[in-house]
Amino acid sequence: MSERQERRICILGTAPTWASAPFADPSVEIWALNDMWVLKPPRADRWFDLHPFDQMHFAQSGKKVIATDVPAGYFVRPAGHLEWLRQQSIPVYVQDAKALGSPSARTFPKADVEAGVGPYFASSPAWMVGLALLEGVTEIQIFGIHLATEWEYVKQKPNLSFLLGVAAGRGVKIVLPTAAPLLRESHQYAYQPDPDLPKVVVQKRIAQLKQQRQIVMTSAAHRRWWQRPDPNVASRLSWLDAQLGDAHLELQSVIASRSPVGA
Repeated sequence: MSERQERRICILGTAPTWASAPFADPSVEIWALNDMWVLKPPRADRWFDLHPFDQMHFAQSGKKVIATDVPAGYFVRPAGHLEWLRQQSIPVYVQDAKALGSPSARTFPKADVEAGVGPYFASSPAWMVGLALLEGVTEIQIFGIHLATEWEYVKQKPNLSFLLGVAAGRGVKIVLPTAAPLLRESHQYAYQPDPDLPKVVVQKRIAQLKQQRQIVMTSAAHRRWWQRPDPNVASRLSWLDAQLGDAHLELQSVIASRSPVGA
């Protein structure tokens, strides 16, 4: 059986590692997405914006986007975004090429990708990986895609990790920048110490101090009318509050000293 012809692509996002992408290597295709053009990447060979045009909220030039002004379910794009897509000579993949109305527009082959890879896609980079697998690439590089915000981390990162695993299982080489947290964990479970353990220890002490404070407060509030007030309540609360203050400072210090995954 003959070896597959080598074909290397780099999927490009807007997180800081995008600048380290192999723009100077002509053997690597650059696949960029969405409004990344505002960062002015040196080159791109394909462009993707798979979001519905009627669900795009276009920012006004020079004005800051206020989150409350963006309708729920809409995607923010810079002014002139669709015009920029129409001006490109490289293939531009969208949901409906006719809706973009330019010679370079391509309707994303969603059904073909699902038939070849499966129906599990939770982000644009995931769809791009699916298309790369459909086209038989031998190497997938990912730069500028960290999926580190809360929504991305919960919804999108597991899906992209799964698809990269599928790619690796098919013999595709995966290349990621060192600073990207994709396909990386803080430690090997059960074989290496959990770097979050110092934080957990302090959090547990904080919880215990709060519990002790609540006991003192409850005891003082439920003394019978014939019982004399406990003269030590104020000093106990002051001591507990001081301990809680120290513990919170220690927690901040522990969190600040914790190296992020991928660093």
